[in-house]
Amino acid sequence: MTSIARSKAESRLAAIQKSQKEAMNEQEERTLKTRENISRLRALRLAKESEDRDLNVTKKPVRRRQKAR
Repeated sequence: MTSIARSKAESRLAAIQKSQKEAMNEQEERTLKTRENISRLRALRLAKESEDRDLNVTKKPVRRRQKAR
């Protein structure tokens, strides 16, 4: 009788561990997707900032006319 109860408990434990492992894999997958998205957005932002900085450096300053008195 003990071996039947033990085998049921072990199979139940194995099922629980399997479901926990699957849940962790799903969570890790979501975390990975979030990190990839953040990295992509950061790269886009840095590229835009760099482009904006380059455009400001290459432009000549606009000279203002002096008011006639």
